Amino acid sequence: MTYQSRGRSMFEVVLAICFVAFLVGFITVLCIGNYFRAKRAQERQRQRREAKQAASGSAPGQLKAPEYEAPTLTQTSPGRLL
Repeated sequence: MTYQSRGRSMFEVVLAICFVAFLVGFITVLCIGNYFRAKRAQERQRQRREAKQAASGSAPGQLKAPEYEAPTLTQTSPGRLL
């Protein structure tokens, strides 16, 4: 069954093809733009991380143990824990 047998003119077929091509192109442009935006953000984050490591005095490839102190439980009243 062709478009002509379903009652569509050639103009409607071309218009539908143009609309679909526009949608595909628009979505493609959005995806490519998002890719490059994420790539720039990743590069900025890497530079901030390297600057932070350089400021703390360690080499970029050297891993340092995190400075973390476990919280301690304190008893506010006898027989009752929070």
